[in-house]
Amino acid sequence: MTDAEGPSPAPRQSSRARTALVWGLRLAGTALGFGYIAYVVDGPALVSGLAKVSALAFAGACAATALNLCVGAARWRVLLAAYGAPNQPPLSLLVRAYFIGFFYNNYLPGGLGGDLVRGVVTRRSFGDGGTAASVTVVLVERALGLAGLLLLVSVTYLVRPLEGAEGVLPWSALGLALAAAGVASVAAGRRLSGVVPGRVGVVLASLPVIERFGPFAGALAISLATQGLVAVTGWCILNSVSSGAVGLVDAMVLVPLGAAAAFFPFSVGGAGVREMAFVGLFVAALGMSESDAVAVSLAMWASQLAIGAAGGLVQLFAPVEARE
Repeated sequence: MTDAEGPSPAPRQSSRARTALVWGLRLAGTALGFGYIAYVVDGPALVSGLAKVSALAFAGACAATALNLCVGAARWRVLLAAYGAPNQPPLSLLVRAYFIGFFYNNYLPGGLGGDLVRGVVTRRSFGDGGTAASVTVVLVERALGLAGLLLLVSVTYLVRPLEGAEGVLPWSALGLALAAAGVASVAAGRRLSGVVPGRVGVVLASLPVIERFGPFAGALAISLATQGLVAVTGWCILNSVSSGAVGLVDAMVLVPLGAAAAFFPFSVGGAGVREMAFVGLFVAALGMSESDAVAVSLAMWASQLAIGAAGGLVQLFAPVEARE
């Protein structure tokens, strides 16, 4: 076979097989989660639980989600400064990009499409050929979000221990270790570029390094605020469904922990797994019925879809382009 005939189809077939396997596992995990929910939850009771969500509570959840995206955009800008991006985009552009990315993450399968969009949009922050660096910063920002979530849950649990949530601290420690390992691997990438041949070595050489630790610590602190807003989002719904019986401190422990299911790799955006997590947490720690716990999870998801749809409108009427 000559070079003009192109590469062998074997690598393409192998790649397609891996993709099919990954999506098969994700769909299977989501199906198992919803299958479990369908088994333990009574349909009419679920409808009754959803009816307890007032319009004011849903509006509050949407407002907290929208504010969370704005705070997340500020964290993104601080993190770009920490990694020494020479061309800092204006905050208004990053807010628009964050809403657009949230739209893609919620309405496209995989949960990372919006992050890739944000990375590509801001590739000029690191000059020509800065796509790898800008995408890496976005992924590090996701890791800091997970770290902030686990720190918030751990600290709040120490202040207000909840029965049924005893496994919070060891799981949080494991998650923090994984997040730290992810950030450390980025830092080590450039050092390894000299010994890794080929295209991989070129990509590793383009990875950014932390140049200012003050802004990096600030980005981690902002992550606590973003996860606090996640808890507020859930508390708005929980407070309505429980008729005011669930306090904000309880929500600070339970809601971010349940929301962490979105990071579970073998599901589509955490769907199904998230509902299972909320059932396990709310039933054990709050004495809530399975139906009401699922209603809270679905109402929170609906608030995210509503703000994601707003991001779709931003993409339609005020798109963000790299040249900005």
